[in-house]
Amino acid sequence: MSFLKEISEYKDTIINRLLSDQELCKAVYYADEGFLEKPDIDDLDNLIYENIFPHRFIPDTTETAKTFVTISCTDYRPTGNSFKNGLLNIYMFTHRDLFRTDYGYTRMDFIMTKIEELMNSKRGIGLGELGFGGLNEYVVNEKFQGYVLSYRPVDFNR
Repeated sequence: MSFLKEISEYKDTIINRLLSDQELCKAVYYADEGFLEKPDIDDLDNLIYENIFPHRFIPDTTETAKTFVTISCTDYRPTGNSFKNGLLNIYMFTHRDLFRTDYGYTRMDFIMTKIEELMNSKRGIGLGELGFGGLNEYVVNEKFQGYVLSYRPVDFNR
């Protein structure tokens, strides 16, 4: 197996976790302030390459007020003789007109919390539990902003 083949598997796992939470998917898909009251999304795979991207990608943000989640893998390197580690970064950002919700918190705070619940200290990515690597604000431009959550998986070198 390739030294970095796991990165593709990690991204698939992250996307599957995101798609497993209907409330998170509603927050990403619907532009309404009351997104939780909207119908469940029947075909969640339609979110991939529309709102959720398996690579760090900034879509053309000039025309549509939408919400996006993108993934990047950075700083991968050997650690000792038989392990490697790096950072998995999950970028979440939305149009400024979509920040407000009917729930007493911003759309980005809701999405950040949901993703954190799905990722932090969970198994299935790398060896052991996935470690929290940090949280930072993320500004795409004057209209889009959000957060980036970072996690540090550790895996065997192969």
